[in-house]
Amino acid sequence: MQVSIDEIKQRLYSDFSNIYRAFGGFVDSGKLWDLCLEAVSDQVLMGNIIFCNDVHQIPPVHTFLKVVASEITWELTGMEKRSLGAFWGFVFKHVFGYQRQKSVTARVNTVQTATYFFDPLGRIEVKK
Repeated sequence: MQVSIDEIKQRLYSDFSNIYRAFGGFVDSGKLWDLCLEAVSDQVLMGNIIFCNDVHQIPPVHTFLKVVASEITWELTGMEKRSLGAFWGFVFKHVFGYQRQKSVTARVNTVQTATYFFDPLGRIEVKK
């Protein structure tokens, strides 16, 4: 299944706060939201995040935080950590169509656990 970067962003803006009501305030909330949008706008990075999730069972939050580590110069709050989980959960479950998920130890940037996703409806490819 091919998903465009524009479709991912459009779905984030139209559906994220309705599906993840507790995290609706994360939309356009600042630097962390902007970093997440930059990540989903990077076709190569998204391919790597999907590969790490699918092949190595590395949660998208983990890969994302490793990639942007130098840009996050503050300690993430509990709400920010949960918002990241909701953001990537939305992308993988509601945009890409992954059917199942599993929480595992992450231990990156004070995030202790994160979720990887499996059983997609088909092979996912992000296009421009």
